[in-house]
Amino acid sequence: MFKKNNLFTVIFLFIFLLAAAVPVSALEVNVQAPTVPGALPFLWMQEKIELPAALEIKLNLSSDHQRGMSLLAQNDIDLLITGSNVGANAYNRGINLKMMNVNTWGIDYLLTNGFKTESWADLRGKNLALPLQGGPLDFLARYLAQKNGLDPEKDLNLIYRALPGGAQLFMAGELEAIILPEPLVTISLANREEAVLSMDLQEEWAKLNGDNRIPFVALFVNGEFSSKYPQFTDIINAYYAKGVEWINNNPEAAAELAAEHFEIPAPIFKKSLNRVNLNIYSEMESRKLTELYFGEMLKMYPELLGGSLPDEEFYY
Repeated sequence: MFKKNNLFTVIFLFIFLLAAAVPVSALEVNVQAPTVPGALPFLWMQEKIELPAALEIKLNLSSDHQRGMSLLAQNDIDLLITGSNVGANAYNRGINLKMMNVNTWGIDYLLTNGFKTESWADLRGKNLALPLQGGPLDFLARYLAQKNGLDPEKDLNLIYRALPGGAQLFMAGELEAIILPEPLVTISLANREEAVLSMDLQEEWAKLNGDNRIPFVALFVNGEFSSKYPQFTDIINAYYAKGVEWINNNPEAAAELAAEHFEIPAPIFKKSLNRVNLNIYSEMESRKLTELYFGEMLKMYPELLGGSLPDEEFYY
């Protein structure tokens, strides 16, 4: 959990001083996020609390990550939730952004149809569906298979089906195995009697790297915005962390909030949260885990990071 309680105290004191000192119209902050758990803190800000009068959050829910990054690069949005490596790649290509926090550390699982895998060897010769060729889950599947003695090219029949279409094919019995994020895991298990949750990919990562936290999803800020409004950037980051804390402490209310905006039944979403690690850890922890993840990715798929590890200026 986020441990900077003293920072929170300073920031929230600043909020009240700011609200009193800035009677003009609120600063409008434009945010884009996909319909993932990491978007919920912004919905909490919009609907569950009263933000300072000097600040207004406008959230656009969209899973078009490429367009979101283009909007950030063009200064049309201020904040973006996307994959940590997506932001690193954009940064290495010269886009002015910073990673404010990593918020989602566990979300992906291997489902199998009518059989359970006890090891990666049980997938030999099987069809394994992944959402995007060359994407983060393609890297993770190949990395874990290779580290467990398989040649991904020869021993697995990797097929690529975009989400949520891939999940629908799996639920229809047309795929032997698939790697999915939550809440699609819970949806698939609820709708396919033969579906088996065979592997927790976070635990598979931990067997190799000693920690089950994988920095999947992060919050990025437009570099121009953070330079122009450093205090507001700190305030938003602090509120975001408080929103994460609220979700973890109020899963039923969080599920109701998700149901209103994500078109997912609240009971399904609430159940899915049991398999999601939504947390803000200390900067030191996050940095260490992110650099480990990026380092392993760089060895196998350097193009996912734009060819190199991002430098110090990448981190907010």
